[in-house]
Amino acid sequence: MAQATTDDAAGLARHGSIVPMSSTASGPLCPRCRRRIAAWRLDHCVYCGERFPEGFRDGFAEPEALQWIDRPDVPPEATKQLEMLKVVPFDKGPKGRSFSAIFGLLSLPVFAVIFYLLYGLVARTSPATAVLVVLAGLAFLGYLVWSFLRAKPSR
Repeated sequence: MAQATTDDAAGLARHGSIVPMSSTASGPLCPRCRRRIAAWRLDHCVYCGERFPEGFRDGFAEPEALQWIDRPDVPPEATKQLEMLKVVPFDKGPKGRSFSAIFGLLSLPVFAVIFYLLYGLVARTSPATAVLVVLAGLAFLGYLVWSFLRAKPSR
């Protein structure tokens, strides 16, 4: 008899099947796919979707993992800390200037100098084009000011 079980298990292993566990293990099996019920409180199998008939779980004990566990009470010190978390605000005081605001203020004169130098180079060769450089520089600086004012957080 032991030889037959070993041969059956070897045959199953060759075909890539899992050796089934004994049927005395806890819990009913799905009537369609013959797997153990994975979700005890659902009315269908999570593997194949088969609906369980009425009274399907009768005669089987609920798994221990689903039973109520009595947990110890929270210590009084921890209870006080939890209450303080509800009362004490976490908002910080007024924030200083952000890095982006400082960077924006410093970038305005730098770009103004760059456009002035570009105007000086272009004005030597074509004074009419130099006016376009000044207008483009003013438009770019205006865009920088607009974007930094828009990015400023509202209070």
